[in-house]
Amino acid sequence: MAARSMPQPPFSTDLLADLHADNLSPELSEQLWPQVRQDPQALDFLRDLDDVRFRLRMAANDSRILHPMPAAVGSRLDRLLDELSHDVPSDEHVATVHRLPITPTPPDDAPASTRPMPLVEPSEPDAPTSLDTHRSRRLLWLTAAAAAVAVIAGSVVAVDALRGRDGAAPRALPAPTPSITLDEDLSTATILSAMGRYDVTGPLSSTAVLTTCATAAVPDRQVLGAMNVTYHHQPAVLILLTGPRAPKITAVIVGTGCSAGDPQVLETRDIG
Repeated sequence: MAARSMPQPPFSTDLLADLHADNLSPELSEQLWPQVRQDPQALDFLRDLDDVRFRLRMAANDSRILHPMPAAVGSRLDRLLDELSHDVPSDEHVATVHRLPITPTPPDDAPASTRPMPLVEPSEPDAPTSLDTHRSRRLLWLTAAAAAVAVIAGSVVAVDALRGRDGAAPRALPAPTPSITLDEDLSTATILSAMGRYDVTGPLSSTAVLTTCATAAVPDRQVLGAMNVTYHHQPAVLILLTGPRAPKITAVIVGTGCSAGDPQVLETRDIG
């Protein structure tokens, strides 16, 4: 049996995607990585894949993007649908269905008939079929959703009206995410827990400011995640970046006042 030839540059995008996702055999991956690391176009493609993965993980934590309905809300809507399905008004519009007479099928060799079709003679009026019994579940879902939105909107208006009479009441702010304390060893598992997260408060909570800070700290890298940490008893921010070569990842710890002119780099480490 002839030995299977090794892929050579330029590598296909499918092969690079499988390599990036660890879908290749360990032997093939071990042979491919040295060649891929020497191919600038392949490295650019892998960085693009890292960027796509990061954006997808950021989107999963973005409150402005719709997420699956909570189970509690879904169960309440199901109960509302059941109540609506059993509450059918008596004066609904109905439709009457008549059965047409069935004539025998003529043989294939019979001449075409020119006799006019007989009129339909209704014998006994059939019981009307209520269209409401065949109401689609989608319409019920829309009705329930509209009712739920109306109830929620009315509650908000009522609460705001009461607050307007008694003066502005303070609103409870969401509890900040507790920061993680990093020791001198900088545990790899703790560092990688920031992958795909965006739990940052303060000046670096802005995506644009965080990106500017990361570029000032380590140029030409993509942000893979960030979170608040405590480093040497001081508040700081851990930022994960794409590494100098795939599949390495660079972890950089910066001060909370990190900016383009003052990156405040406290620690840098490559992982992988």
